[in-house]
Amino acid sequence: MNTEIEIPEEKPITPWGLPEIIYAIIGMIVITGGMALAIQFFDFKSNAILIIYELLYLLPVVVVILIKKATWDDALGLRSFAFSELLVGVSILFLAYIVIFLHNLALVAFGVAPQGEYIAELFNLDINIWVLGIAVVIAAPIAEEIFFRSFVYAGLVEKFGWKKAVFISALLFGAAHMQLVAFIPTFLMGLVLAYTYQRSKSVIPSIILHFTVNGFGFTMLYLVMTFGGNISL
Repeated sequence: MNTEIEIPEEKPITPWGLPEIIYAIIGMIVITGGMALAIQFFDFKSNAILIIYELLYLLPVVVVILIKKATWDDALGLRSFAFSELLVGVSILFLAYIVIFLHNLALVAFGVAPQGEYIAELFNLDINIWVLGIAVVIAAPIAEEIFFRSFVYAGLVEKFGWKKAVFISALLFGAAHMQLVAFIPTFLMGLVLAYTYQRSKSVIPSIILHFTVNGFGFTMLYLVMTFGGNISL
């Protein structure tokens, strides 16, 4: 298995660029912020809101594709890929998890709750476990990868080059999770996923990696919580 950091010179060709990315991010902030206020104001409670929130990441992508009249498969990064590129992504992800593990140990040593504890709190809310699983394990990997890799990263790489684009898109990915303790883990994840996308020129390996990470974390937390709290099956 070749794990050498080699990137093909060709760049993903996209019909959008930095302006569309900025508009999309601003739009996402306005939409999700307004959505959060509406939920609080109307005291609206729905398990499905978690899935809807994740799928909102697809909205600006669809709008831009329609405006630019782009080809859906190419614009979304739904291309074939070499299995070896997925294995490279898995290898780098393993290294990233070593850093994330040390980061979490440092947080615990300083008395700061790591990201996992905040996620575990979701299991104690009045949320159907199956809806939560669909949102975290299925909707999030698909919608977030298409937005942050197929759309944001692919649009940035033509202006800044792949190295800067990997870094910038990872920063945005980390910031989007809106948790200070989660920033470093999600930033590292963003680096790995964007790099995997650049190597493979396909969003599918990134979705698979994201699905694996979220699925493993969700399963482990579910088992740790031992089906307790207010989880409804």
